[in-house]
Amino acid sequence: MTHHPNGERLHALDAVRSFALLLGVAFHASMSFIPGIPKGLWAMSDNSPSAFLGDAGFVAHSFRMTLFFFIAGYFARLLHQKVGTAGFWANRGKRIAVPMVAGWPLLFVAIIFVWGLGMQKVFNGAPPAPPEMSKEFGSLPLFHLWFLYQLLWLYAGALLVRAAIAALDRGQVLRGWLDRVVTGAVRWPAGALLLGLPLAACLLSLPMWMPWVGIPTPDQSLIPQLPATVGFGTAFAFGWLVHRAPGALTALGARWPLHLALAVASSAVCLYILKTQPPFGMPDQPKLIFALSFVASAWSWSFAITGLALRLLSGHSPALRYIADASYWIYLVHLPLVMALQVWVGDWPLHWGVKFPFIVLTSLAVLLLSYHWLVRSTVIGKLLNGRAYPRRAVATPVEPQADDEVVASLRGVSKRYGKLDALTTVDLELKRGELLALLGPNGAGKSTAISLWLGLHDADVGIVKLLGGSPQEIARRQGLGVMMQDVELPKDLKVHELVALSASYYQRPLSVKDALDRAGVTALANRPYGQLSGGQKRQVQFAIAICGQPRVLFLDEPTVGLDIQAREVMWANIRALLREGCSILLTTHYLEEAEALATRVAVLGKGRVIASGSVAEMRALVSRRHIRCETTTAANEVRGWPGVVDVSTDQAQLHIVATDAEAVVRGLLAADPRLSRLEVKQAGLNDAFNALTQEAA
Repeated sequence: MTHHPNGERLHALDAVRSFALLLGVAFHASMSFIPGIPKGLWAMSDNSPSAFLGDAGFVAHSFRMTLFFFIAGYFARLLHQKVGTAGFWANRGKRIAVPMVAGWPLLFVAIIFVWGLGMQKVFNGAPPAPPEMSKEFGSLPLFHLWFLYQLLWLYAGALLVRAAIAALDRGQVLRGWLDRVVTGAVRWPAGALLLGLPLAACLLSLPMWMPWVGIPTPDQSLIPQLPATVGFGTAFAFGWLVHRAPGALTALGARWPLHLALAVASSAVCLYILKTQPPFGMPDQPKLIFALSFVASAWSWSFAITGLALRLLSGHSPALRYIADASYWIYLVHLPLVMALQVWVGDWPLHWGVKFPFIVLTSLAVLLLSYHWLVRSTVIGKLLNGRAYPRRAVATPVEPQADDEVVASLRGVSKRYGKLDALTTVDLELKRGELLALLGPNGAGKSTAISLWLGLHDADVGIVKLLGGSPQEIARRQGLGVMMQDVELPKDLKVHELVALSASYYQRPLSVKDALDRAGVTALANRPYGQLSGGQKRQVQFAIAICGQPRVLFLDEPTVGLDIQAREVMWANIRALLREGCSILLTTHYLEEAEALATRVAVLGKGRVIASGSVAEMRALVSRRHIRCETTTAANEVRGWPGVVDVSTDQAQLHIVATDAEAVVRGLLAADPRLSRLEVKQAGLNDAFNALTQEAA
């Protein structure tokens, strides 16, 4: 069984994306040391050039942006599947377009200033006049922010192509064929070369292509440039397709040694040609061999690095997560700082082996400090990373001894959003084979608790455990099933296709037929998801949640929108899962649902656990009793008796809620000796819930 990646794979791919960005910092730091680079082409020409840095810089530059756009394509489809087209553009507008538009003027001023200082040094105080700005339509020096502009074009193109394919390929024949081709491309040794052929043809067609620069950087114009659009567009498109192709990432993880060997060999061919052929006017045959080797190296390195990361870095690491979050900020603002350090040390009488590490390490140290203190916990961090992290350092409680019976736990957990304390020192446990009903009014912290268990957010304080480990770890997530209240699924996919796709994420899933049968939606198997009613969608979501035979199941308001019959079917399914040993956390506003299903109940109020225990124990927390009887005694008379909380009439019966039931019954018998049909019951969960939440308010 192949493992199609979902959330569990993102740690590795986040690491690859940050590696590509940080590699750009090292590449730009090497620019001043490249031997033979014409004066004025870079902000500084160091007095200690290095052939080694020149070669390393060429190899890094040959694949770093191909790798970046490959991963960007993967994440783009992931985001689009999650939030839809409107949500996709809203997200990309905030995280891509806004940083580009807001950051460009500031970076322009800083880069031009540092460049001017460098030219003074390079030309001994007599720099040539700066070149005039091009007057061609669309000319604009984007500097290193060109990659953001290129991304916006690629997003638009990808969504247009996707819409066209969806309209023309209704039977998904073409998409099925593409899935097989994509998976095959990462398995075939020639796959890297074949993917690069469009770019090679484009480069060879350029009248002024200089092989040592690789793909000409589209940093001087708002008009998309053909080489970059073809090369990086292919990478982006392939990443998009890898996200939808079952087994593609698994194949990358298995084949990384082969891709690494091809990468080293093709890069060696490129370097050999560069050292044995003239830099300008290279003959056609060496240029052809170089172009083919260049594109093969770009894709082989991209596959090898991604595959190696999938094998080694798929688990959650706080340090790697921090660096991955910081890398976007670092790359956006690094260039003027790197160039300033190059200008500063360029004439020092030191070897490049001292100066280059000094530039890289000093740049990264300053940029990481700026990220930590100026970005991570601010609105800038929320813009770049999608969230602002708390900066305060807190002590983490000592982790208690693991309990095999506890499958999910929050221990001493606190979580804050801005000024709102969503959870405060919360302790909760879900035990093996039980159903814990998590109750509370809106805003009590239920959704926050679930998001911590799902690994969607990190606790500010405390320990979050899922199946004995961190919710971020692959092995833990493979035992998880989730049915959230607000969820978007592809509307054009049929029900059986959605269940099959979800089942492919698990090692030992139910068959699609069994999952549909258990959820009671077999009759809907061939219906497009977008054509279902709200209740039918909830039933399909339940089938998706249970298709992986989860050990832990989170059900967030599962029966909202269901009719009575569908609700009873789901209740029966939930009870069957409990009998099979599944552990379930249920949130619901139907208190009779919690009373009917729950092994234990926990009530949250204002981010704190107000009470927890069995249903019987929760009922016992309030001393109220319900008294029903037929009597001639008037309701208004009874309402004034001591211990009476509420009185109502129902079809000639008196319904009394009392804290001292014995005294009220004696009073009823004294007032009406003919009293009949007397019934006294313990208060229900609803009474306990109301009393507890009113106390917490």
